[in-house]
Amino acid sequence: MKKALVAAVGLLGLVGCTATPVPTPPQPTTAPPSASTTAAEAAPGGLDCSKAPEEVVGAALQLNLVHPKQTVNQNVVVCQYEGGGVDTMVRFQTESDADAFARGKKGFTDSGQRVTDLGGFFDEAYTSTLGAGEVVQNTLVARKGDIEILVTSAANFEQEKKLVTELFGRL
Repeated sequence: MKKALVAAVGLLGLVGCTATPVPTPPQPTTAPPSASTTAAEAAPGGLDCSKAPEEVVGAALQLNLVHPKQTVNQNVVVCQYEGGGVDTMVRFQTESDADAFARGKKGFTDSGQRVTDLGGFFDEAYTSTLGAGEVVQNTLVARKGDIEILVTSAANFEQEKKLVTELFGRL
């Protein structure tokens, strides 16, 4: 029995040494919007949360927001804000074409959320609502060229449209 156990442990050790290592997925980096970033942490396409400061986002959404937290992961920058009742987020994505946009939309429907196309708003856009009653989280996603902006908040869609329009104007 001991010989079988030693042989099994030895075999596992050998397999562990010769197997191709599994690459570690890239981890998002977090830095405040005003912080300088290294080339490895640089936001894609020069996009960062300075393009969506809390005073601009809060004014458009009519929410009292503070302290945006920036997360960068490859071609995506996420700005999360404190305040506003529910999670408030602005997400910029570069390299978004019609196929990438459709995949993102499918992610909403696959998770059971209903989406509604928003025709005539930039190249393409859709909305989704999560929750009911007093706790509602609205999401508006729009694409212009190869840049996609997603806004999630407790604000209504008209306020989110105003913000997305302003954010595209700031790029």
